[in-house]
Amino acid sequence: MKLSKTAELLRKEKLLVSTSGEFDFSSITCDSRKVKKNALFFAKGAAFRKEFLFSALQKGAGGYIAEKDFGIDCPRIRVTDIRLAMPLIAKEFYQNPAARFMLTGVTGTKGKTTVTYMLRNIFAEHFGEDFVGMISTNEASNGKKQIEKTGTTPEALPLYEIFDDFAKSGVKAAVMEVSSQALQYNRVAYVPFLNGVYLNLSPDHQSPTEHHSFEEYKNAKLKMLTLCENGIVNIDDKYAKEVISAATCDKIYTFGTKENADFRAEDIILTKRGASFKVSGKYIKDEVFEIRMAGEFNVYNALAAVVCAYLCEIPVSAIKKGLYETEIDGRMEIIEKDGKTIIVDYAHNALSFSAVFDYVEKFYPESKKICLFGCQGNKAYDRRTELPEIAGEKADFVVLTTDDPAKEDPGKILDEVEDNLKKTNVKYVKIPDREEAVRFAVSKAGKGDVVFLAGKGHEHTQIVGNKTVFYKGDMDTAKDELEEK
Repeated sequence: MKLSKTAELLRKEKLLVSTSGEFDFSSITCDSRKVKKNALFFAKGAAFRKEFLFSALQKGAGGYIAEKDFGIDCPRIRVTDIRLAMPLIAKEFYQNPAARFMLTGVTGTKGKTTVTYMLRNIFAEHFGEDFVGMISTNEASNGKKQIEKTGTTPEALPLYEIFDDFAKSGVKAAVMEVSSQALQYNRVAYVPFLNGVYLNLSPDHQSPTEHHSFEEYKNAKLKMLTLCENGIVNIDDKYAKEVISAATCDKIYTFGTKENADFRAEDIILTKRGASFKVSGKYIKDEVFEIRMAGEFNVYNALAAVVCAYLCEIPVSAIKKGLYETEIDGRMEIIEKDGKTIIVDYAHNALSFSAVFDYVEKFYPESKKICLFGCQGNKAYDRRTELPEIAGEKADFVVLTTDDPAKEDPGKILDEVEDNLKKTNVKYVKIPDREEAVRFAVSKAGKGDVVFLAGKGHEHTQIVGNKTVFYKGDMDTAKDELEEK
């Protein structure tokens, strides 16, 4: 692809400031470590340094694109917004690969991963596993093949590379999580989503490195329904009206438990290990679905998946089977032994935290509740107040521990959370080492007690400083402790 063609594309979108030189690039990247000969290099990010550009050029990049001129005599383009330029150019470079399959994007404070897996399984049931793509917090996959990625929603260039892989492999349907930061920083700009799903919204992800206010976070989420053909909205959510008002998609479909929902869940029966519900409304009449994931919130997740699948013209029989077969490591993963119940869940914000406690209170009302949690470093500072408030009210005993302290001092995070926990009357202990903390929580439980291990879910790593530190994981550690007793 020629640099001059790229400049013309940017000019049409009013992103071009200036251009100089010409070359025909054969790859695109924003990572100086992955530069190939004749690559177009994107200089992006607040932390970008000139030496990254020098390194890219030394490795064979033929030119660069940036928001400023670095004064290097080589082919280059200057743009007003590098984050909008990246998806625009990637879409053209890879020849709009996402238009060659049905793509669903899922956003919301809670439930993105679950809906993504449910849809993956439904699509696999209908099309076959080899023809389904998925990008989730847990993993990215093309059929049975695992794809390397970073973050919930990758940056625009690697994202389009994944789309290209999907298209070349003959993927027929794909589903992906779309984070608030991906929306805010235009990682998914110009993506031709067939379906855009809005699940729910509550205050979260507010910090200097994420969103500076709830309004900023909310406005990012609202963008989802400006990028899709079909908008799918949880009508029971507090912010549903705002979402619908901001939408620019061709058609809005609603789901929920209220009479005005296009897809309505009725006759909901919740059990300790799942739920069944009947779907009625404008499009589906009295079909009963069953899931093996506990909690009323998973009924909403399943309902969202039903709507998406219906709009992709998936037969009801395949929808039912795909939903029923969905189980996800670290998402309401429950084991029972010796009268103890262990729940491992990724819950790490107020909405998801409260939802798990609601489940425990419904099915284990007389049980002693032991809760283990921590708060992440350098992000979502509001959790440090909200989670101890909820745990203080709902739990009988709390184990404070670490949860991805990142570049913050783990002890300082724990002290801050502890200060808020002290405002409640709950008894607690502080154990920084997470494996030790999990073992203690499980060992402290007696017959009939429930242990809720929150925050890490399926993960077997902690982010400490700039390093990824491996540990056994919450569920495996809990199992070991149970086996040894």
